[in-house]
Amino acid sequence: MLRRAAVKSSCVLAPTKGRQLDALLPVTFVSSRGDSSLAEKVKRWGTKEDFSEYDEEKRRELEVDEQGEPFRQLFVKPNRLLPTAMRLLEKTGVEEKKRTHIVIDSLARRTPRCDEMPTDQDWPSVWPMAASFKAAAVPLPIRMGWQKKFSNRPPPDKIANLELVKIPNFLHLTPKHIERQCAAIKKFCTKWPEELKTSTYWQPYLPLTTSYSDYVHAGTSLRDMRSRIVTLQIKVSDLKLNEHANDKLIRLAGHRYDETNDILTIVTDRCYTRQQNRDYAVYLLTALYRESKKVEQWESLRSRDDERRVSFKGSHSETATYDVIRKAAAALAQSSDSAEKAKLDTVPPPAKDISPDAEVDAIAKHPVVERHSKAWEKYRNKPETVEDAREYGRSVRDLLGIPALQGEQRHSPPSS
Repeated sequence: MLRRAAVKSSCVLAPTKGRQLDALLPVTFVSSRGDSSLAEKVKRWGTKEDFSEYDEEKRRELEVDEQGEPFRQLFVKPNRLLPTAMRLLEKTGVEEKKRTHIVIDSLARRTPRCDEMPTDQDWPSVWPMAASFKAAAVPLPIRMGWQKKFSNRPPPDKIANLELVKIPNFLHLTPKHIERQCAAIKKFCTKWPEELKTSTYWQPYLPLTTSYSDYVHAGTSLRDMRSRIVTLQIKVSDLKLNEHANDKLIRLAGHRYDETNDILTIVTDRCYTRQQNRDYAVYLLTALYRESKKVEQWESLRSRDDERRVSFKGSHSETATYDVIRKAAAALAQSSDSAEKAKLDTVPPPAKDISPDAEVDAIAKHPVVERHSKAWEKYRNKPETVEDAREYGRSVRDLLGIPALQGEQRHSPPSS
């Protein structure tokens, strides 16, 4: 134990191998603190009287690196004394009280930059690009954060607010920014063609439509799982498929095909990113297109009852319609003079243009027969409406040559 006075202490050395000690050797340690005090040492340190030549040489070596350049210290923490050390230096006379100077310095500080900004400043020059939030550069009374429950205090202000630093901001995307940037890149752009202003012009050249959504919200993460969803749409008629492939693709698509507008819609959300879902949607469309063109052996066994829609071709109505037209054409051919032809009040218009031995294709291509077949298929395959029923009735009267009913003349389609 060390005390102010000299203290003697003894210890015993244990015998080592190969040597025997007959007696115990007393060892004495002497420690002396002297008559110095902490205050006197601090005073000498403040006046730099306690440095030796060795310490001075060591200090010079540390201030210069291997290349002879001065060493620049990096102060991670403020290079200032603690309040206790400052009071100790003041009592010893090394440092004088600077409380008055501290007050003067605090009053002489410059006001925050945001308080000096004018209201009509050029904001794109202040915030030209994307950057983290800086409270001194934003002259807006922004608050963000959370206070303790029942504290009745507003959210923290913008100064030293980490919540505002963590989230992205759109201070670099104001209307002035966008206008200036668009004006800068305008010289590199070409004028949009006048012919492609409406979808009717560019639809044949760009039939595929891909749509997705971006979401902006305040949360713990910038990602939103809904933004990965991709919707792909295309008209089936733009795929240029034959009748068999078109019917097979619609069957394979199922509820994804809308018959009212002939649009195939594929929605993908299985993958984690948007690009992966887009590639997967294109893959599904390619697989549907390739698979619909294949013809399997069992597809030849399909009958009329397996059809997805009721077709006019091959139906009993088609056979009856062609029989009526052929019989009317034969009756007109047998009548020799015009007086006998005038007695036939109701003669189907196709019978006047078609011979009795005409082929089925020639009869089907007649404008009146084509209009009747379309009205028949629309009436049979779609939900019944009043307009479809009237259209079907008009097509039947035009086919048989029956005059239109009173008040329906204006609704009849123009003759081809």
